[in-house]
Amino acid sequence: MEKLQKHFVVLLICLGAIEAHAQVNDPYLMEYRKEAIEHEQLVKMAENQVEVGYKNYKAAMSNMMPKIGASADYWYVQNPLQMTLPDDPRFGELAGQTMGQGAQNQYGLYTSLTQPIYRGGQLKERKNRAEVKHKIASEQLEITTQDVIMATDLQYWQSVAQNELVFAMKNYKNDLSRIAGLVENKVEVGTLDRSDLLMTEVRVNRADLAVIQAENDLKVYKMSLNRILGRPFEDEITLIDSIELEYFQTHEMDMSVRPEYKVAEYKVEERIKDMNIVKSTYRLQLSGVVTGSYSSPGYNFQPGAVPNVQAGLMMSIPIFHGGRKQHLVASQRLKVHNEQLALERTKELLDLEIAQKRVAWQNSLKENTVAKISLTKARQNASVMEERFEEGLIDILEVIDSQLYLEQAVIEYIQSKLKAQIQWTHYVRSMGNLTAN
Repeated sequence: MEKLQKHFVVLLICLGAIEAHAQVNDPYLMEYRKEAIEHEQLVKMAENQVEVGYKNYKAAMSNMMPKIGASADYWYVQNPLQMTLPDDPRFGELAGQTMGQGAQNQYGLYTSLTQPIYRGGQLKERKNRAEVKHKIASEQLEITTQDVIMATDLQYWQSVAQNELVFAMKNYKNDLSRIAGLVENKVEVGTLDRSDLLMTEVRVNRADLAVIQAENDLKVYKMSLNRILGRPFEDEITLIDSIELEYFQTHEMDMSVRPEYKVAEYKVEERIKDMNIVKSTYRLQLSGVVTGSYSSPGYNFQPGAVPNVQAGLMMSIPIFHGGRKQHLVASQRLKVHNEQLALERTKELLDLEIAQKRVAWQNSLKENTVAKISLTKARQNASVMEERFEEGLIDILEVIDSQLYLEQAVIEYIQSKLKAQIQWTHYVRSMGNLTAN
């Protein structure tokens, strides 16, 4: 047991040489998986989220590029501003004169170019955070895809088992009909009472009803499977005849890193990026700026548009914010710690899921073995009872009871095969190996 637990402690190791039984050669299931993935709306929504994450990443990258803007305005000014020099002898001939004519029609075209030079690492961290979000969306797509494959497999195997059950119910009805024929012969020769025949015919009718109910359930299961595949509900769908556990093959199965674990890892990274962004807002900010204008009045206060260009640097340095930075950074550190705890919890839950699913699968195989033995004995018992009835050693009720026990054994055997297949599917899903390839 200790050795088994160690195999499930670390998610990133290879789990080899497992006695893994899998129906790997199903002629239809792999194609149905692909159809389901192509049709499922949740997969398409997850794909769109991946594309959204990529676009946001590209948008974050663009924040590092120069920003160019343009604007224009027009104003009519009834009393335009004019610059009049003071009447001071020091201005000589210009003393008391008005400079410029004043422009009542004031307009301009303006352009600006801003290039971030240093933002304390904020732009880089925002880009990295957008990249992490894109990775999370990709892993969420993988989770959704595996969920769709899981739903497809479960619905498919449920339909196969129900199809097998329909066949079994028909066999049960045929056996009872055959026995009813034997009873009828004995009634005709006078060795049995007519009430025995009527009782047998009632059991035949019940078997006929069971066939109808099983066929109805099969149709419902097929409709659900068609919905998953994106087909019309009433379309006929091809299934294998039965779940054949004896065709299972032993092979090695490696454990893949579950996308749920990767999502938890990326969320830790995302919180770290958020903390770095907060820190960067309290560092030196430096940008280069170039502006150009073509406006009236110009720098000489004369009517008519005049071009002008300015270039410079803008710098800001946060000095004191009342301890706001320390509080925000501390808050972000706590969020990082919470995500790390969530990662540990996710790891434990995934390890537990693998261990539980493997035990459930192994137990289902044992149940199937017991059910198969019971079926063999039930068939032998039914055969013996029928022979004894023909010899006149027992009455018809014991024969009917033996057929009922056989029917129950067949149902339990089919259910045990379905359970084993479903538990295997859950186990493969827990190992991260449920794919459409």
